[in-house]
Amino acid sequence: MAEIQKMSFKIYQPDPGVIDPKHSLDSRFLYKNLEKFFSPGPVSAIFSIKSSQLLPVSVDSLEAKTGFKLKIEEIPKNGIHAFLSEPCIFVAGLEVGKLQFSMQGLRALDSGLLVCDIPKEVVLIQRREDFRVPAPPDKAFKALIYFSVGKEMIADIIDISDKGIQFDLRLGATELEVGKIWTGCTLERLQARTAKFDLVIRSIRPSLVEESRVRVGCELHEPTRLNLNEFASTRTAIQSSRLNRRINYWFQDASWC
Repeated sequence: MAEIQKMSFKIYQPDPGVIDPKHSLDSRFLYKNLEKFFSPGPVSAIFSIKSSQLLPVSVDSLEAKTGFKLKIEEIPKNGIHAFLSEPCIFVAGLEVGKLQFSMQGLRALDSGLLVCDIPKEVVLIQRREDFRVPAPPDKAFKALIYFSVGKEMIADIIDISDKGIQFDLRLGATELEVGKIWTGCTLERLQARTAKFDLVIRSIRPSLVEESRVRVGCELHEPTRLNLNEFASTRTAIQSSRLNRRINYWFQDASWC
């Protein structure tokens, strides 16, 4: 995300052009998701399409009937009139990605706050390959790690990204070393499983929850196109289902399930 440092906060420009529909939030849960993102939310920006100027704002309140109420964090030298009279896009840099939507009904209140309507369409864009999502609360979802011929272990998954995964393992269950490669691993859920893939250990650290456990961060090692597609599909399915409050059914959108 292209960012602009302003005082003690960062604001972002919107992604230009037509956004891939896969980034659109489910309209059925739109207000609930917005409420979650901005309770509280980060300092965001109003982007003027005509002038390309950014007006930093924070969400003061959010209500289904009255819309967004926005507090101006820094008034530009030329004032805010241009933002009120020209088409604008709201942009927020969230932990889960860049959220943006076209603003409707933007106007100023006597209180000094700005207000705009609740949008009908919102996109949440996330392109970082290292973006990790927590594993779903699904006991049937697991990873099978092959240490050597005839030796394997079922590992608890902490989080997963497009190219990596983090496990929670019992301390001493196997010899751990950064750079070590595990071959022929799979992700599994009931009878479904991914194609086999290789992992290289990138980090090892103690668990903050239990002294007898250890966290192991791994990266795909020389992945095939199928490996990459299945990891990306898993990460996307988990993220989308969590945002749309369907986390118990995440597997329905995973390509290999």
